[in-house]
Amino acid sequence: MRRKTFEVLFEPGETLSSLVREPSLWRSVLYYTLSVGFFSGVVINCWLGGQALEIRLALMAAAVIISATAFSMYGFLLHGIMETFGALAGDAKSLICLLGYTVLPFLLLTPVALLAGKSGLGGVLLFGGVLLTGMLWSVYLLIRALEVVYIIDFFRAAATVLFSLILLYVAAVLPWQICFHLLMRSI
Repeated sequence: MRRKTFEVLFEPGETLSSLVREPSLWRSVLYYTLSVGFFSGVVINCWLGGQALEIRLALMAAAVIISATAFSMYGFLLHGIMETFGALAGDAKSLICLLGYTVLPFLLLTPVALLAGKSGLGGVLLFGGVLLTGMLWSVYLLIRALEVVYIIDFFRAAATVLFSLILLYVAAVLPWQICFHLLMRSI
């Protein structure tokens, strides 16, 4: 398991290609649950340590389930965008199976998140840096996964991911942002 994690994180081109040939949703779910579960568990336990154990476990389970649902829906959005762009040879099942591997940076960055949580308020900047690093690394792995599934070049995959992130921002974040600004102006 450690070797597979290392190869996905640091040699994603060849490793993701071999994973597409034998897509395994259960292995992907295991890696996803480990990565998101450990990272969110460390964050929740460090920042909400005074709460009851049941509340913290419920928050961790909710974080894993909600993010898994959102991530799988994002995979289907990416597949739809790629079909719109004319990459019809891709396999949605392979893409969904690879999505679990794209959050592996958070498993690697969990000890740094623990250090940030134990540092108190001084660790907020460190935690922000860890979160940003994990997200950028995940986006890179997602771009490599699109390359492998749809057999396209890096720049086309990067443009697709960027377009999909902007689309998600416009659909999910921008309406709330506009409502918040209008509310603040009226007050």
